[in-house]
Amino acid sequence: MTLSPAREEHSAEESDPTELLIKEARRASRRRRLRNGLFLLLPLLLVVGVTAYRVDRGGPPTPRIGTDASTAATPPHTTPLFSVSRILTLATDGAGPFIVGAGNHSIFVEGTFDQLKGQNSNNQVDDLVRIDLRTWRISNAARYSNETSVAYGDGALWWATGEYAFNIAAPDGGRVLFKINPTNLSKERAFVLPDRTLLVTVVGTSLWVATPSMLVRLNPVSGRVQVKDPSNFLPIAISSSGQGKYLDVLGSRSSKEYLTTYDAVSGRRIMRRLIPGASGGPLATTTRGVWINTVNYVKVDSTTARYYEGDRLVPSAGRGGYPPDISLFSGIGVIWSVDGWGVKSTECLNPSTGHVQSRGGPLGVYGSFVTYAGRTFVLFDRGLTDYFARVIPTESCR
Repeated sequence: MTLSPAREEHSAEESDPTELLIKEARRASRRRRLRNGLFLLLPLLLVVGVTAYRVDRGGPPTPRIGTDASTAATPPHTTPLFSVSRILTLATDGAGPFIVGAGNHSIFVEGTFDQLKGQNSNNQVDDLVRIDLRTWRISNAARYSNETSVAYGDGALWWATGEYAFNIAAPDGGRVLFKINPTNLSKERAFVLPDRTLLVTVVGTSLWVATPSMLVRLNPVSGRVQVKDPSNFLPIAISSSGQGKYLDVLGSRSSKEYLTTYDAVSGRRIMRRLIPGASGGPLATTTRGVWINTVNYVKVDSTTARYYEGDRLVPSAGRGGYPPDISLFSGIGVIWSVDGWGVKSTECLNPSTGHVQSRGGPLGVYGSFVTYAGRTFVLFDRGLTDYFARVIPTESCR
């Protein structure tokens, strides 16, 4: 069925095509810009490393990929936040990993994993790995097309291929959504949608995909469109909220950004709220609302973390003074604040008030948190080496 737009407090505005291209380019480059920068710095780092090796051939051996790492790799100055119980080495060449899902006794990570198949330049680079939490090993790795979003839910991984402006080509013009087996990472199905598949998420048992012009709910078996809603904005971030009752979507239209709540099953629009500032996501949801970090219009080098409560998205709390590239992640009883550039401190916040309960050191480039089965996991780096760790939050961060 097709849903007509609900009434909202803002007048309808036409999308500016130039603004959409800028948005798409900005979102595409955000996750890759520092990874590419690291690759550009790699020759210099190699020279420095060789020089140091000639001076002193001692020191620890090179970490083995996909194996337990030394506790010396623990993120510095993070003891006020958590203690580390186990560490896994993911890559030693700046893979730029990003956690994309948790389930099936596994954590799924997207990145550029050059070293998993050896140093032969003829080998293809892996894009997706599965970390088996029972064996604490990288159990599977696979290569897929350029992606814009990945999600886990309803017994599968979902890989959206929608290409961005100025980016490389994608299957069927970016209209393909891959259904991936979460055990062996093999492709099960490829659904072709009417438009580019920019974002994907699973809310309960509802599979939702955001295209440049609409939101669609798909049958996860057949790929048939069950519900579609003309969104009239460019989607930026999408997430489940309200314990699987709602779908939260952050979108942009005519240089303004909006947060919208939908019923997760019917797709009925419940509320749309204008966001005072720009944001690239992600959305950090709680049982009662959603946190989002926004760049201040007046002072663009400063951001504010804002909390919107309930299905009516009532502004309830805020905390300012953060650097521009802060990301917020949902934790167990807390919200984690992480500096994506790996410079500023990491914080755990009260999920209702935004009060800082504890503060520690940075996690490195695009560090992140994820919770699964009552446990907390962290992605961090030291130099070009990326690590995955199981941590125990301190009393202040629970």
